Amino acid sequence: MKPTRTLWLTFATIAATAALVTSSAVSASADPPAEQPRHSFAEYQGIPISIYEYGPSADEAPTLVTTGGWPGDSTIFETAARKLATKYHVVRYDQRGEGLSGHNTTDELNSLENLADEFGAVIDKTAPGKHVHVFTEGWGSFLTSEYQFRHPGRIASLSAIGAPSLDLAHYALVESGRDPAEFVKNMPNIVWYGALSTPALPELMAASGFDEAFFGAGVASAGDPPVTMSKEDMVASVSRYRASLPTRLGYAPAYSFLEVPIMQVFQSPDDSPAMITGLAGHTNNLWLTEIEGSHTNFAAKSWPLVSAELDKAIAATEHR
Repeated sequence: MKPTRTLWLTFATIAATAALVTSSAVSASADPPAEQPRHSFAEYQGIPISIYEYGPSADEAPTLVTTGGWPGDSTIFETAARKLATKYHVVRYDQRGEGLSGHNTTDELNSLENLADEFGAVIDKTAPGKHVHVFTEGWGSFLTSEYQFRHPGRIASLSAIGAPSLDLAHYALVESGRDPAEFVKNMPNIVWYGALSTPALPELMAASGFDEAFFGAGVASAGDPPVTMSKEDMVASVSRYRASLPTRLGYAPAYSFLEVPIMQVFQSPDDSPAMITGLAGHTNNLWLTEIEGSHTNFAAKSWPLVSAELDKAIAATEHR
């Protein structure tokens, strides 16, 4: 074969390959973008609460509500919300002091009772008159358990990553603390919660950027995707620890038994078993599932299992 012909065929092959790649890129870019959530606001105590809704309406499918804990806003559940929206009406909202929600908070406004009633305002707006299912972690679990205690009947299933209730965790820590070895294991948690419950110190730590750097480093070291955090959010919402943790987890829990059709706990390696010790004796129907990953990467590490268990809980309670 002559060199000129060989050179021509080479150029032709490159051109054809480039055309194929360009065609694929154009085709991919022409695909419809992922459906954007419907954004709105509820209001409680004059504080605007930012809400995102996915999938069908509350009249067309069961409603599943999710929210974040601390630190970080509810975007920790963004991936899960989009996946679940193929089957459910999904409501993701940012609690006061997070995301686009109002940041004008105080210890009193950040109380567990107010966080629970804020949840009530969200479901009254997004699923009026209907029961809902919950999938949360951390403070999202604590406030929805509080809502169920104060307004039984509206939550059909409560699924939590880690401990579902501060009040019930009190009894778990008491029970596990009877073992000196377990008490020693719990000391880091006790010290951490104690520091977050002190006057002014949590806000100073958050405002300095220490909390953001500390949690960011922890998430990165675990190989988890970044969590949406900001100094403003962390300062505005950290007083929820001081507002409720010393009483509810410490010396004056409001209840020792929580009745809910299904309480589902996903226990991750991040969680201390001492926070749920004896939990089956403090609720009527406990489902416990061990998962891989952490609160920030469960969707990547254990999604098939988590999704299947959520489906079971919703199916078991939807037509009760």
